[in-house]
Order: sequence, then structure tokens, then C-alpha cells
Amino acid sequence: MEQSTSNTITGWTRMYHPAGIQVTIPIPMDNPVTAEAAQCALASVNALLDAGWLVDAPGLEDGEQKQEVISVSHRKSKDGTAIVAFYLAHPKTLKKFLHTYLNQAEDLQAFEAATGLRLDSIPTWPGERDIDKDHKEAGKYIVQLPRPIHVVWAINPKWQQWSAEGGKSSGVIEPHKRILVRYDVAQTQIARPIASPLTRSYADGALVNGDANEQAAYDAFVKTSGGAKPASKESLKTWVSANRHLVSFNQSKN
Repeated sequence: MEQSTSNTITGWTRMYHPAGIQVTIPIPMDNPVTAEAAQCALASVNALLDAGWLVDAPGLEDGEQKQEVISVSHRKSKDGTAIVAFYLAHPKTLKKFLHTYLNQAEDLQAFEAATGLRLDSIPTWPGERDIDKDHKEAGKYIVQLPRPIHVVWAINPKWQQWSAEGGKSSGVIEPHKRILVRYDVAQTQIARPIASPLTRSYADGALVNGDANEQAAYDAFVKTSGGAKPASKESLKTWVSANRHLVSFNQSKN
């Protein structure tokens, strides 16, 4: 029998569920690609669209995109304006995703309402640039949100102009690429299972000890975050200091 030299390869397309969740979907295709295979791939995409999958995330305007963030940091500009940076969950994404200035009262109110954190409860990072997740003091200055939130963002028009005029070759300092448009507070969160009290452990692998205060704080965090674990014991302490009203336990005398 002659062995076939053709095999199946897989393409991918990203589409949105009507609830707003982005999903990567496989599109099978023969190799080498033939006109018939290309038509089948096109039919597969058409079938996905006919079934209700969306090309763009629902509720977004032209040019807007949406991203889930799980933690924030806080620093001050040279004139004392508060700046908050947002971080992704992916462990290899060490730098902030974007940052925004809280120079208006409504900006501060929107931030605190969306994140569930008070700005003054977030330690102020003394650096001139946003702290990276692999910095030795990241556990102190990067605070995990009570639950992930979605930010709606767009490409900065100043960055687009900078890029069109030659980018780095122009000699002009690169503007920030992403700007915050708004918070998507209506985004539905998928419930995560609550961690069992018998297997309390942090995301970094460390176990919760037998201290009742630590266990109570851990359980409060897991409950308010929809089942997500605290990143570490240090991050749990930071979260507790910002959310004492959510934790019911007697303070240790130590």
C-alpha cells in the first residue's frame, strides 16, 4: 500500500461567546491546502458565525478591546498624581498591562468601585516606573484584586501617530501604547470552586498554617474572589489590610 503524504493541520480562530468570553476555536484543514480544503475551512467559520459566535466582544465600540486583570499597583507622578497599574494573570507576563492616572475625583471613584479596593489601602511604590511582577518587593506593592475584573482599552492615538511618523527611528520618546477607556463592571464572572478548608494552600504552593486568624483571612479571600487562592501569604496580608471589613476574626496579640 502506498503511504499518503498528506495529513491534517489545524488553524485557529478567536471568537467571542455572546456572554463576552473569548474562545480560541480550531479550524481543521488538509495539508497541502487545496481549494476544496479552503472552502471547507470557510464553511466552518461561517457555521460558527451562524451559530451565534461573535467576531468582536459584545458591548465594545470600534477600536475598543477588553482584557481581564487580576492585580494592581500604585505610585505617584512627579506632581503627586496617583497612578495605578493593572496586571494580567499569566505568569510569564511580568510587566503591567496598562496604567491610568487618577487625577479626577470621578476617576478615583470608578477605580475603587470597579476593583473593590480603596486607593489609600494600596502601598505606594516609590519607583518612577511601575513595578514588575518579578521584583523582589512585588509581594508588598502589587495587590491582588478581590476578584478579576475586565478593563476596556484602546490604542493610544498618540502612539499611533508616533508609529506612523517612524516610531523609534524618529528619535521621539515612545508614548504609552494602551489607554484605559472604562471598566467593564457588568462582565459576568464564572464561579470558581471554593477551596476546601482541609487543603488550604497559596497559589505559590505554600500551605496555610494552623493559625486561626490566617485561616479566617484565607477563607474570606477565597469567598470574595469566587474561589481563587491568594498568590502568597504576603499578598493575603496586604489584601486583609485593605479589606478588614470582610474578615471576621479576633486580632492576634502577637
